[in-house]
Amino acid sequence: MPIAITERQQQQFDEDGFIIIEDALSSDHVSRLIEVVDKLDVSCRKTQEITPETAYQIRNALTYHDELFRLIDYSKMLPLVVDVMGVNIQLRTSHVDVRPPMNDYVEQELGASGSFFPWHSDGPDFGYPITNGAVPLFEVKIGYYLTDLTRHNSGAICFVRGSHKVSPKRIHDPAYQINPNDIVEVNVKPGTAMLWRTALWHCLTPNLSDQSRKCLYYGYNYRWMRPGDYDRQNPALLARCTPIQRQLLAANSAEDGVRYMDDDPAHPASRYWRPAPEDIPLRDWADEQLHVKEESGEAAS
Repeated sequence: MPIAITERQQQQFDEDGFIIIEDALSSDHVSRLIEVVDKLDVSCRKTQEITPETAYQIRNALTYHDELFRLIDYSKMLPLVVDVMGVNIQLRTSHVDVRPPMNDYVEQELGASGSFFPWHSDGPDFGYPITNGAVPLFEVKIGYYLTDLTRHNSGAICFVRGSHKVSPKRIHDPAYQINPNDIVEVNVKPGTAMLWRTALWHCLTPNLSDQSRKCLYYGYNYRWMRPGDYDRQNPALLARCTPIQRQLLAANSAEDGVRYMDDDPAHPASRYWRPAPEDIPLRDWADEQLHVKEESGEAAS
């Protein structure tokens, strides 16, 4: 039984590749996050000599501020991630994305090759393996949108609906034409979150509004894969994590991450490939959520 996702949401996630959750963040929560992003904006542009009109990202953003760290297991969204991926997961990436207005924008075809943000799907160099013509479910992302994206060309992300079922090789085929009816511009208000498969083809509209687009992305993959933003988080950060947070930050319950079968050093067994029960506290957490859900359902009936 799913923890939080509805049958309709699951169907949309399977067919379209994404679901939108309105009011995932309260207005106060959005304000706190914008304050953090704005401070980082000033400091990063100064230290990295980034001009005010240049778009930029901060990777491994969870390490920059507690407000960003607390989103890794945000209670409104983590159940949905577990519902679609299971409990043996970790955080691959967390990033702040700021895109100021494009005052010198020259009109281009949306997502065109060579444009400021062409159509693509996320993945490692050399790509994910393709099975039966599509990329299997290896990763999802949560997008948290902090500024108003309800107007066309305000820097919103665009998807090709259902493109996670299509080989990413076709994106690079100049003869392949995307059906305009399949393109979805995610025009949402502040505080909206979106759960999406990163195999979806996506691009951005230009930001022709009068404000910077500010959003956050948190990507989750399986624990037997490698993170993208880090090899290992700072031990001081891990020391103050809950067991679930440690799991999500790719840490095992054992510091070295390796155990040996029957104390035989010739037969190592990776704790990411063969996890011990204490390496996946999300399993017990998910069981507790289902138990509470069952009890509330019985009480309601």
